[in-house]
Amino acid sequence: MSLALAEFTEKLVPISDFSQGKAGKIFSDVYENNTEYIVLKNNQPTAVVLSVAQYKETQRKVAQLERILDMMENIRLLKIAESRNGNSYIDFEDLVAEEGFSMEELEKLSESVEFE
Repeated sequence: MSLALAEFTEKLVPISDFSQGKAGKIFSDVYENNTEYIVLKNNQPTAVVLSVAQYKETQRKVAQLERILDMMENIRLLKIAESRNGNSYIDFEDLVAEEGFSMEELEKLSESVEFE
């Protein structure tokens, strides 16, 4: 068995260990050594126990990644807008006429549609 796999399996803790007096040891290990544990319920991963410092660092990184993703989306939208900058535009009324409708027909149609 590889070292990484052995270390990973040591982090798996059945939920029953918490009711068998092992919770204190687990929480001490988390606090003192920044160890993470994966809690198993019915042999399925259910929860993760990690230190407050690790949790805060994870939350900081998540917020940072969300800001980066927002900036990336803004850049993407800006590039789309810039690529359309030189394009000619058509007035809405002209578009309606090109599609074979009149503004009056469009108004009547819009009155018959209900929004929830």
